[in-house]
Amino acid sequence: MAKIEREDIFKFVNEKQWLKLIGIFSDNIAYNVVLAEPMLQPLIDKYFIDELVGGLAMQTDVSYKYYLQNIHQIHVSKKHNFKLSSENYRKLVVKIVQVESNVDHAYNYAKEFPEEPVCQEIIAKFNECKPVVVAHSQDHNLYVTENKNLGNVDYTISLFKSNQEYHFFKAVREVFPTFFVLPNVAFGAVIDIQALKPQLSKEELNHFYSGLIDCVVIDTENNYRPVSFFELDSPYHDNALQKAKDSLKDSILAKAGKKLLRIRRTEIQSSEQDFVRYIRESLK
Repeated sequence: MAKIEREDIFKFVNEKQWLKLIGIFSDNIAYNVVLAEPMLQPLIDKYFIDELVGGLAMQTDVSYKYYLQNIHQIHVSKKHNFKLSSENYRKLVVKIVQVESNVDHAYNYAKEFPEEPVCQEIIAKFNECKPVVVAHSQDHNLYVTENKNLGNVDYTISLFKSNQEYHFFKAVREVFPTFFVLPNVAFGAVIDIQALKPQLSKEELNHFYSGLIDCVVIDTENNYRPVSFFELDSPYHDNALQKAKDSLKDSILAKAGKKLLRIRRTEIQSSEQDFVRYIRESLK
């Protein structure tokens, strides 16, 4: 920074050029000019600090929080000569807590002055959101937490949209007893999108991120890689929209080098064992 004169500081204060003043505070050589002038230190306290934490001029600036945090950083840094009075530092921290929307970030400042009401509020919010630490026999080397403030209603649902899907899943599992079978699997969980992406059309890529595969058979002895893919079809798959989605799914897996076997029962009363027979026959 160029040499700062006393008149420069008066000018910056008078014109409310706060960013330039922050630059002076962060430059030890420039700030020595302030320290050497008895009239300047009160001026900084009155017209800068008071305006910074209590005035309206700076709060209309989109960088207001940035100014506050930079002054804080300069104050706490050992390499800077600039230091606020204890009262001004308290005002600064409280103001940062007030304007910081991220609770985790605000908490890091609030704990410096936990007796301040606004800091107490943030600390309470932080603790309310913080997971509960679970005590256990291995807590010397394992850290376990659980969430809290659980709702009174269980909103979880089954992985299966129908009993037919569930019976189909059980049938696949019976055909592959030594493998791990997963229902309703996202493409991204079993296919390398970065490698496949250049081969996919825009429509295929969109379906990749939104579609699910009914059943995927996983080889647990080969780093849990997928070996077989199954879909359960029904009359629902005969409508035009679903046919288009099915076509995209077929194409994606084909480009990924994997066969997709579609199983569709032909009788309304087909049982789980019927599915087992259909699946085994499709694998021949």
